Amino acid sequence: MIGLLHGTVTEINEKEILLLTSGGVGYRVMPAGSLLAKCQKNKEATIEVLTIVRETEISLYGFGDRTERDLFEKLISVSGIGPKTAIGMVSIPTGQFMHACETGDVAFLTRIPGLGKKTAERLIIELRGKLDLSKAEDVLPPSQAFIEAGDALENLGYDKHTIQKVLKEASPESSAEDLVKLFLSSNA
Repeated sequence: MIGLLHGTVTEINEKEILLLTSGGVGYRVMPAGSLLAKCQKNKEATIEVLTIVRETEISLYGFGDRTERDLFEKLISVSGIGPKTAIGMVSIPTGQFMHACETGDVAFLTRIPGLGKKTAERLIIELRGKLDLSKAEDVLPPSQAFIEAGDALENLGYDKHTIQKVLKEASPESSAEDLVKLFLSSNA
């Protein structure tokens, strides 16, 4: 199984990264959000990978760090959670996701695309007490203003990962309006 790849990023988009290794082999990797934020076209990258083998395909899922990869493995072990849904879950800040599971925050979890109330409740039941919050850097849950600003910017067509990258530098006391203004001024 492939566990780590190192090479040059030759293509990058939200759905996949094409990594060309020094041996001349190109690997298509489905990335988590933090990996997308780290990678740049025509630059070298080292990617934590989880290989999933199915009857009709072999898929590589890439992560920015081991914490994300470990969380992804726990998520796909939960009944009803497939790799494509799980990659979306680890694309939000892992600490916030783990905090929501530990505290039973169904409302936060159901905001994740593809995750309904019953599945969110199942996640909480199966993962509560099994997640190591000490490994996460971003444990605090997002403020209501951050959530509202993120939703507004996504509705305007901006990419979720770009939004998170810019807004994480904002003051925690900022209002949703201030956060939207900050984002729009930084992308002008």
